[in-house]
Amino acid sequence: MATDPIRGQYETFFQGDFMPLIRHEQTQGAEQRSAYADEFAAYHLGQIDKKLGRLIELLEQGAKLKP
Repeated sequence: MATDPIRGQYETFFQGDFMPLIRHEQTQGAEQRSAYADEFAAYHLGQIDKKLGRLIELLEQGAKLKP
């Protein structure tokens, strides 16, 4: 988790399941909803990228160990 409290709040927020933002009993406009969905998707793609990168490193290490 990040040391910056605002960044930490966003990380916690994006780690949950996707849920459209609702404020004051009203949904946001299409532009705001789209921006939020884009940020949510970008966060999760980054997480997938990190995990795949680590998996590739481990596979490469395993390949080097085999004669």
